[in-house]
Amino acid sequence: MPFLPPGPATREPGDAGETREKLGALRDAMLAAELEAVYLERWQNVAWLCGGRGNRVVLDSPAGQCGLLVTHNGALVLTPNNERARVETEAFAGLPLPVASRPWAQLPLWQAAASRVPAPGRWAADVDADGADDAEGLIAPLRRRLGEADLRRYRALGQDATEALEAALLEARPGWSELEVAGTLAAALKARGIEAPVVLVGTRARTERYRHLVPTQAVVEGGLIASVTAIRHGLHASVTRCLSFGEPPPAVVERHAAAVAVDRAYLRASRPGATLGEAFRAGEAAYTEAGYYGDWEEHHQGGTAGYAGREVFATEDSEEPVGAGTVLAWNPTVPGAKSEDTVLVTGDGLELLTRGGASPWPWLDPAGDDGLPRAGILVV
Repeated sequence: MPFLPPGPATREPGDAGETREKLGALRDAMLAAELEAVYLERWQNVAWLCGGRGNRVVLDSPAGQCGLLVTHNGALVLTPNNERARVETEAFAGLPLPVASRPWAQLPLWQAAASRVPAPGRWAADVDADGADDAEGLIAPLRRRLGEADLRRYRALGQDATEALEAALLEARPGWSELEVAGTLAAALKARGIEAPVVLVGTRARTERYRHLVPTQAVVEGGLIASVTAIRHGLHASVTRCLSFGEPPPAVVERHAAAVAVDRAYLRASRPGATLGEAFRAGEAAYTEAGYYGDWEEHHQGGTAGYAGREVFATEDSEEPVGAGTVLAWNPTVPGAKSEDTVLVTGDGLELLTRGGASPWPWLDPAGDDGLPRAGILVV
């Protein structure tokens, strides 16, 4: 599974044609499930259907400030009155979705959706709504089926997130706190229109003790590892980079090589026709070969990505299929080292989505037989 050149990218949200196409796919699923209507309010589902357009204001809320009601004969946006102008002229402008509003004091919005469901039909919702079935089983398979329009936005996100992470690390200096590094990274992401629910930064001593490097006031010494899960247009890209101030000790180099070896094993096994479980077991074996038997038990190893940081977490018995169009983010760790990028599986190989345009990071074995170069430790 060699790495392939990147495909076309865009930083713009989708258009009316993409939304119409996805509405058609949703209606086909509704017909098969004998549903008259579906109401969507969770922000990942709205972003998928609307080509990356967002309905979220409160970033830690699973649901947004407006919802979409889809029937077999139409679709519309339901919004509180205080959001209507922004929704019509900015958030969903140009989409084939008329807007209806109700007074903000008359929430929840699903009540307005329920009153519009064709009687006496069954309907489903992705939020807790009286009388509605759970829509997750219907919408999740559609959301995970990424089309070319989704992938064009994904490529741009991966590049921008990687450049933000690498630029922030190049600014960092010994004596900074982990929180200062994290703040620099958050600013670099925000300047590129990216939100980040996960920003991890750990100085060398902490990387040897913890797998989740939640930043603290600890002073950066020796080197650091930083990871980010970045969101734009509803899509999630995860990437990790490692930095050393001066030549790293041999033990650090050895640990990083071990994490990379496991990462390569996961990637090599991530081919069309395989399952997540098969790829996971290949990584398990690589941990043992690298001398870190059982270290996979200390942290989740990643899985499929898309409109969630991990749509499906990989386990050794997972039957989730890997096919062309699957996006994966593996994140193997050993004490003091981590290797992580987001990749697209194609019929001919893997496309690295998290790549910097002019990255100074060294790549280990760029001419290797397996064609799977991985990011090394940058020495500054």
